[in-house]
Amino acid sequence: MALSKTITVPLASNPVDPDPALAAEQFKRHLGYLQEILQGANRQAMIDFLTQDPSATPFQRRMLMEFLDGAHKTVSAHRDELTGMLTRSSLLDRFSQKNPSARNQKTALTLYFIDLDGFKRVNDQHGHAIGDRVLTAVGARIQGAIRPGDMAVRWGGDEFIVVFEGVHEPDLVIQLAARLLRIITAPLHLSSEQSIELVLGASIGIAIGADGTTSISDLIDQADRAMYQAKKSGVNSIHIFP
Repeated sequence: MALSKTITVPLASNPVDPDPALAAEQFKRHLGYLQEILQGANRQAMIDFLTQDPSATPFQRRMLMEFLDGAHKTVSAHRDELTGMLTRSSLLDRFSQKNPSARNQKTALTLYFIDLDGFKRVNDQHGHAIGDRVLTAVGARIQGAIRPGDMAVRWGGDEFIVVFEGVHEPDLVIQLAARLLRIITAPLHLSSEQSIELVLGASIGIAIGADGTTSISDLIDQADRAMYQAKKSGVNSIHIFP
């Protein structure tokens, strides 16, 4: 969701003052400006925008998230600092047997384990800053490809997990995997000192828990193994466990 207006916050003439008292006054003044902005702003819209803004640094994103919503601190602990996606801990917690809703609801789950092909080459050729922007962009693409009730997770590095609830028919499972693959591997255009166009590949491993009784840990393990089978088959491959 894009914000409809640009906001400029006035800066002090001397942003770093050696006098702690003066620095504190400057900081309070900036907080006052931010409070005025937030009074007429949609905080959730701002949070949604920041999680997908590739120009925001991890430090900026974390600090702004905490300022936007104090209650969001608990939520942000379950968000990946770079991409804004859910983390592995949030995935495990949601489907943990310690979670009452997980114990009482036996829903079919299909888990997609996605690993980018050729991502190391991006870091080697263009540097880690561009690599981070690629991960952020891919994360945004994945999040935009799922339903509100499903989960998109950054598992770690260039690995992602998507969980669809109530999906287990093989034809639909493959259709969704093919769609994810098309979205992830579409040409990616990045603007820096010079325009960069990147085309990444991806390997997708799939585990299907049709009866809702397979643990999330087992589904992750199965999909991980299927992903390695897909990777052995070549770039842009999909494999269903076993």
